[in-house]
Formats: sequence, C-alpha cells, structure tokens
Amino acid sequence: MSSAQIFELLHELRLAGFREELEHQLQLPQYSDMPIQDRILRMLQAETERRYNNKIERLMKSAQFKYQAEPEEINFRTGRNLDKSEMLDLLKCDWVKRKHNLVVSGASGTGKTWLACALGVSAVRHELAVRYVRVGRLVEEVMYARLDGTIAKFRAKLSRLDVLIIDDFSLSPMKKQELTDLFEIIEDRSSQSTTIMIAQRSPDEWYDYIGDPLLADAFMDRIRSRAHFLRLEGKSMR
Repeated sequence: MSSAQIFELLHELRLAGFREELEHQLQLPQYSDMPIQDRILRMLQAETERRYNNKIERLMKSAQFKYQAEPEEINFRTGRNLDKSEMLDLLKCDWVKRKHNLVVSGASGTGKTWLACALGVSAVRHELAVRYVRVGRLVEEVMYARLDGTIAKFRAKLSRLDVLIIDDFSLSPMKKQELTDLFEIIEDRSSQSTTIMIAQRSPDEWYDYIGDPLLADAFMDRIRSRAHFLRLEGKSMR
C-alpha cells in the first residue's frame, strides 16, 4: 500500500492527528530507527490530543461564558474571603461529579461572575458540559420556548448539562411565574447535575426575595442541599 493510500484512508477515517504525526515522522530520518510500537503510540497520542482539544473548543463555545476566566489567574488577595485550599479543591471538579451545587454571593464588583466562570472553565477542561446564563435571559428563553411549544425540550436540554451557571439571581424583582419556571429548571437538575447560583444577596435573604413561603422553602431546599457556599468580600475589583 502506498503512502498516498494510507493518507487517504486516514482522511476518510477522520484521523487528522494521526495523519499529521505520520507526515511529521516521514519527514524526519531519526524516526526510521524508532521501534514501530513507539511510532504508532506517538501517532495515537497525537490523535487523542487532537480530539480532546476539539472537544474542549466545542464545549467552550457552547458554554457562552461571560468571561474567558483562567483558573490559574484567580486572585487570592487578602480581604476577599476566598480560601485558597478550598478553591483549589473546587477546581478539581470532584464536587461537580458528585452533583453538588454552589452559591457565590457578594457585593457588586467583588468578582463573583469571573470566579464562577473560572470554575466553569475548569469543568470544561474536565470534559464536562457547561452553560453560563443571566437569570433574565434564562427567563426570556423559557417564555419563548413556552410560546413555540418547545418548553419540555428546552428543560430537558438544560437538565443534561453537567453545570448550569445562573448569574444575577435576586438582582431585580421576578414574577411568581418566572420564579416557578426557575424552580422547575432547578428541580429537573436536582440530584443529577450541578447548578451554580450567583447573587449579590446572601442565601438568607432569598426567602424574602422569593416572597411565597412554600415556593421559597422548595427553592431553597433544592439549592442548599449538597451545596457549597462562597461569600466574596472586599473592595470592587473593577
């Protein structure tokens, strides 16, 4: 079989990484003395790396992060109330795999959204499906899905995400129907996936914000069970 035929088959099989590594090896004479098993291993590793990078690129695009926050750039300066050891443990994403939730609260400008996005980026690097959305936009998407009859499909799509990051919760008043819709989304994800809630108000203030005692109890039960809490402090970082 000729090299051209091999390359054509690799193209048909969509083994671009394998093919590129093979071309690289054929161009350099030192590879001719390398055991064939080692050469094949390098080609397989190149293909594996290509597939991983492509998957991460797709997941990053689908996540729609507000910030492309690099976990390595998290600021642990004094006064933020951010424990480094706890944060590094969260970045390992074991808590996501255990289907735990996270509540990030704090005043405007303390870096809540950036930090949540950094955790989301870390989850993507662990090959987990993530989406970031502001609560106002999420409510709009629910409304449109109900109007065009795709609400069940929309909720099912959200429930399949490994991590859903909901930003700006409790920032402005929400109608009871909007809060109920949000509860249904969180209920669908309860015990089977991770939700990150970002809010200026602390969780203790959410009862008064929600208003309806029964809905508030159900809402808080779903969020606070199996949850981690981060309360950021300090001056604005903007």
